Amino acid sequence: MDTPRQEELNDPKMPLLAHLIEFRRRVLFTLGVLVVMFAASYAFHEQIMAAVEHPLLRLGIQPVYDTLMVPFMTHLKAAFYIALFLTFPFAVAQLWLFVRPALYKRERSLVWPFLVFSYPLFIGGACFLYFVVFPVAVEFFITFDPTLKALPRIDDFFSFELSMLFIFGLVFELPLVTLLLTRIGLLTPRFMAKNRGYAIILIAVAAAVLTPTPDAVNMLLMMAPLVILYEVSIIVCRFVRVKKTEAAP
Repeated sequence: MDTPRQEELNDPKMPLLAHLIEFRRRVLFTLGVLVVMFAASYAFHEQIMAAVEHPLLRLGIQPVYDTLMVPFMTHLKAAFYIALFLTFPFAVAQLWLFVRPALYKRERSLVWPFLVFSYPLFIGGACFLYFVVFPVAVEFFITFDPTLKALPRIDDFFSFELSMLFIFGLVFELPLVTLLLTRIGLLTPRFMAKNRGYAIILIAVAAAVLTPTPDAVNMLLMMAPLVILYEVSIIVCRFVRVKKTEAAP
């Protein structure tokens, strides 16, 4: 006998072709939103690039370029990445609406925290880098050897800034990863609390690898939110364990 999920997937009212048409409709809708977001972002490309260049400009450093197309392509890329960032929630929502009917209730409960909290946490990590860590890192690099004149290329600087924003955004997803591992039974609050010392050592290693500069100040700036996120993860882990215990028969 088919399970309810199998019956739903094998429903003759929703054949494979209908699934493909529905998927195509949602992809086209997402692409349409991306185009609109790109047009809106490009209308503010000068303001976006001013924000990109601000860590250099605040130090009196004017970025340069060495090929004719670099300014135009950098402005275009900046607007496109902003559009991707703004479109991401719509894309995730469309994907969720497409796959949701095929998921069990328990599987849905595992997914929804990522849908709700992953985007704000990513924004938090990116903002922490841009407003706290990155200005210190840029100043360190610029003033490292005062006998040299800094002439940073705008395309290289933009790529470096973008990669660091992405890394810090992902690092701030730690509580959600902990939540998922706890929900599927691979992690417990007791284990996390017991191994807090080892975790801090790993966090220090990660901070040394991920921070754009190897000095102690930037490592501490990176370590502090990671340690806080680890403690928050323990609290989340305990909360989920309590909920699972209350739900158990």
